[in-house]
Amino acid sequence: MDLLLIRHAQSLNNHLTGALDYAVRRQADPPLTELGRQQASRLASWAARDPFCQRITHLHTSLTTRAVQTTAPLAQTLGLNVHGLVEAYECGGLNTGLEGGFTPVMGRDHVSLLADCPVLVWPEELHGQAWGGGCEPWDHAGFAKRAVSVGRHLRKAADEADVVALITHHDFAQHLIAELLGLPALPGKALTFRLNNTATAHLELNADSGARAVHWINRTCHLTPDHLTL
Repeated sequence: MDLLLIRHAQSLNNHLTGALDYAVRRQADPPLTELGRQQASRLASWAARDPFCQRITHLHTSLTTRAVQTTAPLAQTLGLNVHGLVEAYECGGLNTGLEGGFTPVMGRDHVSLLADCPVLVWPEELHGQAWGGGCEPWDHAGFAKRAVSVGRHLRKAADEADVVALITHHDFAQHLIAELLGLPALPGKALTFRLNNTATAHLELNADSGARAVHWINRTCHLTPDHLTL
């Protein structure tokens, strides 16, 4: 199985990073900025021309607003449905409040997210309910455990010859890459693989032999310098 990990495009919170009033203006489930929408569009245009992306057979996404909005133009370009993946959200989940006192926030429901991505397939385990938002303690062991579950789900949903794409998040991707490549976890912190907004990482996983290969990490060839953001 080949896996293409894709970080979501620039969100409102990404844009606000470093601002003095960040804690006040951040949103629990932020949408994409206008620049983020341009990044998502460029990602889709690149995928339409890229021989590897043209082979994508399965498209999955985190259920956050920014991930679903990033996925929508890619799904339209590839002519694929998008399968929501409950556990692929960012570390910490959706929350509001000051650091150290976060309050859980519910995610959106299927009908609401269909407005952003009309081909979004809702996870069966939610049984028509809204996504709970995934608010969780900031615990790297817990993130790593969730990465194991996501990796298992991706392998189960695809055959050996398939190419799977997942739109996910920067911090959680650290744990997912480590899990898929069999890398040791660092005590108390995540492995650090920089992923810019809409950057891609191509991993090759052979279930029979156990072989793993990294073809690239943090590829942003679809972005101009003006569109490149962290």
